[in-house]
Amino acid sequence: MPNQTINGYDMHYEVFGVGQPTVIIHGGLGGGEGSANIVSQHSKQLSELCQLVVFDRRSAGKSNSPITGYSIKTYSQDVYHLLAHLSLDRAHIVGSSAGGPIALQFALDNPEKTHTLGLINTMSYCDQNERIKRQQELTILEDTSASSKRTQVANALDVRRPGLREAEPAHFQHLLELNLKQYDGIVSTMRSYIDIADSIDARLSEITMPTVIIHGSSDTRIPIRCGKDLDKKIQNATFHTIKGAEHGLLSNEPDKVRDILVDFWKHNPII
Repeated sequence: MPNQTINGYDMHYEVFGVGQPTVIIHGGLGGGEGSANIVSQHSKQLSELCQLVVFDRRSAGKSNSPITGYSIKTYSQDVYHLLAHLSLDRAHIVGSSAGGPIALQFALDNPEKTHTLGLINTMSYCDQNERIKRQQELTILEDTSASSKRTQVANALDVRRPGLREAEPAHFQHLLELNLKQYDGIVSTMRSYIDIADSIDARLSEITMPTVIIHGSSDTRIPIRCGKDLDKKIQNATFHTIKGAEHGLLSNEPDKVRDILVDFWKHNPII
């Protein structure tokens, strides 16, 4: 599907199937392949059950890197304007990893448009230890003492995707090239997430729509305690643990996550 200018940036989005609108917001702090993995792992199966909407966030995948617009409020507005563009009044909203805070902010900003909320291996970004880790990653990315910008980006990618350089060198190089092109947008994206602080966490009690939270017990990127903290603070939430699973559940445990989501949507249909 061709890109469309939505809320001030050249957004790549795709729609699959018909039925109840379902938006899945991909993770990653800028750069990378955006929603491509969601498409490859889930579009065929979910398009038989719902109308799946995916998009590439600012400075990710096939979307462009605008100069401005890097804030959690703007990311929420991106979702709002995409739904308006598609003439969708209400949807199941799902956020994975860094897509989670966007889903949370959207639910807070637009409860009337959020029929249900799905939160996959994510957090509110109030956890000080996790925010320090993201700041350290940003420092590595901006470290001009490195021999080149390529080295800066590669070092930061090592932190974000530990072991990938050795295990999948071709894929590592592919992501490195993508992230080099999106460098400025990645920096702005990372800063915007660090800036979230407790702005979402302080309002979690306002979320009242049915919410499902899914987390891997062995997640080293966003520890399971972060998902359990969301469960404690969101009043109408159910929590599912996938035992032994690492971060990236939409890729690592696609069938298990999809089964949980589909069952949740069946019990909370858009009428």
